[in-house]
Amino acid sequence: MRPLTLLVPSAVHLPEVALTALVERLRRETGTEVSPARLSSAALLPQILERSRDVVAWAPAWVAFVLDRLRLADPLLTVARQGAGPRSSILVARRGIEGLADLGGRRVGWVSRFSATGYDLPRLYLESFGVDPDRLFATQRFFRSHLAVAEALARGEVDVIATHSRALGYVFDRTSARILASIGPVPSDVVVAGVDVPGDVRRRLVHGMAAMRVGAFELGRIREGHLDLFGILRRHAFDVGEHALPPRAEPAPALH
Repeated sequence: MRPLTLLVPSAVHLPEVALTALVERLRRETGTEVSPARLSSAALLPQILERSRDVVAWAPAWVAFVLDRLRLADPLLTVARQGAGPRSSILVARRGIEGLADLGGRRVGWVSRFSATGYDLPRLYLESFGVDPDRLFATQRFFRSHLAVAEALARGEVDVIATHSRALGYVFDRTSARILASIGPVPSDVVVAGVDVPGDVRRRLVHGMAAMRVGAFELGRIREGHLDLFGILRRHAFDVGEHALPPRAEPAPALH
């Protein structure tokens, strides 16, 4: 069997020593050589798995959902940061904006087009009410990080931002704001296998890797419904409005 490629996005922040330990464990459990490859962005995973369907990848939950929906890969294991509770995606607005009904014509700050909590989930949430974010907001800006988007709200450059619950501390340290919506909990990362990864390799991977600790992360067997949040919001967006989640050339997020 050809070497098994393990794709790890840079946003995972997995130290080299932990990646080496993970690769060695994979080699032992699957009985094949494993070749690790770091990616600059998890948004590249759909394109890679379209061409190479016999790889294993560490994917943010939203990307895993996209890969599963496109039938490019199957979720096998969850990867959660030890000691960290679940995150939610949060819409936070300056004082004076009382609810979602007040967002028309406002300025919104997103983290990145590749951020689940800072872009994709809040957009899905708004779409689930029949609202088109591209028509709702007067302007949309991207600030590349949760800290930067919080500072933009504090400076008055935007009226509302999307971030995650673990970032609320430095949001409220910088500005007087209110939470408009909490969407979550956001599912943890997922290890996926391309559709051409042999069944025996998949079984050995799940059997041998569940309950393994890698750096600050712990792997576990994936539970039924782990990715359901994305599907529920997406289906509801289709049900209540003419505009559903549009296809995008880069269909995945990935900043945490």
